[in-house]
Amino acid sequence: MKKALFMVLTCAALVGFIGLPMLQAVEAPADLTIQAPAGMTATKTPVKFSHKGHAKIDCKICHHKGEANQKCASAGCHDSTDPKDKTSEKSFYKAYHDMQSTRSCIGCHKKEAKGPTKCPECHPKQGA
Repeated sequence: MKKALFMVLTCAALVGFIGLPMLQAVEAPADLTIQAPAGMTATKTPVKFSHKGHAKIDCKICHHKGEANQKCASAGCHDSTDPKDKTSEKSFYKAYHDMQSTRSCIGCHKKEAKGPTKCPECHPKQGA
């Protein structure tokens, strides 16, 4: 009886630790373009971003609020479109450019010592 109970608990644990996370996996889009949200005037070109190139990173690092498919400029997240706001937690600009935060592109790239960190590496000149 103890052996049967042990086997049942072992199988349940394996399903819980291996099977359930697979059910929650999100198939991220291969590529997308990050653009200034509506109501904000872009001063640089849009950024091409590869989710597949970042697949080894936990989605919750960047999508730290809500669902993985929630956009950064969604209401209640980084929805400040004020071009002068580069420091508040609501700043769309800061979400991508904060050098002190590993949740931002530049902050993570600096910490990992790989990936673009200079303006033209992400924002190529138009027509280039």
